[in-house]
Amino acid sequence: MAYKKSDYRLVLARGDLEVYVMLEHRPDAKRSDVLTVRGVLETGFGNYDAFIYRPELVKVSHPTTPDFALKLRDSLASRIVGQIGEGDESDLALSYLLGQKGTMSAELSEKMRLVGLAHVIVASGFHLGIVVSFAKKYLGKVSRFATLAGATILIFAYISVTGFSPSMMRAGLACVMSLFAWYFGRRLHPARSILYLIAISLVINPGYLTNIAWQLSFASYAGIIFLYPLITKFLYGDKQPGKIAGIILVSLAAQLLCLPICIFHFGSMSLVALITNLVVSPVIPAIMLLSLLTGIIPIPLFSVPAKLLLKFQLVAVNYFSGIDWCTFDFGVFSKYALLLYIPIVIGALLLKRLTGHSFRPTYALE
Repeated sequence: MAYKKSDYRLVLARGDLEVYVMLEHRPDAKRSDVLTVRGVLETGFGNYDAFIYRPELVKVSHPTTPDFALKLRDSLASRIVGQIGEGDESDLALSYLLGQKGTMSAELSEKMRLVGLAHVIVASGFHLGIVVSFAKKYLGKVSRFATLAGATILIFAYISVTGFSPSMMRAGLACVMSLFAWYFGRRLHPARSILYLIAISLVINPGYLTNIAWQLSFASYAGIIFLYPLITKFLYGDKQPGKIAGIILVSLAAQLLCLPICIFHFGSMSLVALITNLVVSPVIPAIMLLSLLTGIIPIPLFSVPAKLLLKFQLVAVNYFSGIDWCTFDFGVFSKYALLLYIPIVIGALLLKRLTGHSFRPTYALE
């Protein structure tokens, strides 16, 4: 069967059951709508329990309870597209700010994957980290309680707008846990923290265990809380790396833990991911802020610089994705990719021994 890139792809969920569907045309439906389709149910793949290709769309039912977060998201999206214009620039802005990856073209999504930037177009801990940093910067001047309350409200509001995906669920729980620990002047041991998060998220939905986004989200988080401190201690001792060096090391630690999972599921790895993350990631907070301001106050003062930054990122993505050797295909060996965790764990243990780094938390207020 030949699948077409023009097919509209979506996931229908009913309880714990997820069905991947490819429609000939995009339906007039939004989040929380109920779709009734008629077609041939085929064996699922990846995280999906079943698959239906080009079913008949029988009916679209709209819920009687209004989704205010969805209305806010659509209103902001409409204003952003109106100012920046339809195309890859606005699609990229919406994916950064609102987690609307579905509006992005298949070609651009593939390019982002090839250059190792798939994680930045999915709302996750990276985006929530920006939200929490914003709250700490401005509400921290008021009080610790104002920071805790304000950041928690912003986290819940942001997740309500973007949707409760597995990666956002993990990121939201991690941010709230760290905020409460920070408020009471405590720090959770990284191992205890990640075990709590895994347990809570699997209680919420046991199906997350086989979800690729959930797996990558936890692998990235583990890289940041375990590998990053070890690498930093080995290279800089008790000093902290500069901003650019910090971005490189965080990206390296996160991608190293995600690499075996990516190879296992996708059969390839990006050879330019570190470079593209260094080029693209630092300006994402500015794009998110300018895009938000464009949605609230649609004037050129915000939309013009946002569009220029987005164009810059697209030029970088197009350039690096056009390099013949930007990815490496592992072929049949990809099924053994998880064995790569053996040398990664051994390397981490050696770094811990060499640096004497302790993950034991301290409890002083900061």
